[in-house]
Amino acid sequence: MHPSLRLRAAPLSRLSRRPLLLLPSQQQSSLLSPQSRQPPPLQSRKPQSRPHSRTFLTSLLPPLPTTAPITTLSATKVLPYPPSEIYSLIADINSYHRFLPHCTHSLITSFTPKTNLPKTGDLTVGWGPITQSYTSRVYCIPCTTVEAVSGNASPTIPLDVLRKHGYENTEGDKKGLEGGVFESLCTKWTVREVKGGVTEVKLVVRFRFANPAVGLAVRAVADEMVGRMICAFEGRAREVCGRGGRPQVGVCIGVATLGE
Repeated sequence: MHPSLRLRAAPLSRLSRRPLLLLPSQQQSSLLSPQSRQPPPLQSRKPQSRPHSRTFLTSLLPPLPTTAPITTLSATKVLPYPPSEIYSLIADINSYHRFLPHCTHSLITSFTPKTNLPKTGDLTVGWGPITQSYTSRVYCIPCTTVEAVSGNASPTIPLDVLRKHGYENTEGDKKGLEGGVFESLCTKWTVREVKGGVTEVKLVVRFRFANPAVGLAVRAVADEMVGRMICAFEGRAREVCGRGGRPQVGVCIGVATLGE
């Protein structure tokens, strides 16, 4: 071998003088692993929820009520017939479907055991686009009052007067209107003689719609129905009593909305 090609081993003393770079074991392993050469994963950012805010248009509109108000409609008319005849027409609930507007079914289903007066009845009526079938608790005070209540409504006739005419349980079954348009419904007819052979007839309808939005939609139709009902009874009186040539007195209609 040529003398110039000989390898010389570096003295041990020179190697010991070179500084050594010492790393922790975790850093050493990361430098040697293939994963250390990959870029760090991207972190997904969650969308931040914005606080709910009303639009300009909805802020101008009043919020819909959660509960419909109690509405009271009334109509009064003087008819040239004695109170007994007008009362008999009003108490004849089985004939309502023959002359009342939008009434397609009417039937008395029970009577008081002692006085044989109407106690419950079924009616099917339509108010505009709405059709409602329901059971009413009926209270008849001869020649004075006929009142029918449904749902959560209660009779307005004094309790002692009702018991005198055979109505013991005045509350009864307060269902009858479940799932329908009305939450409560009370219809009250009263008759009184103003002079010989002339009777004042008053109709008061008190109700609450189950849905406030539906109440707004059919409110205009409901306002017209009371006047039409009392005029229908006037026509029925002419037909039954046979005195259609007598003059009539105008009808007075009043509307009131009661909020709680």
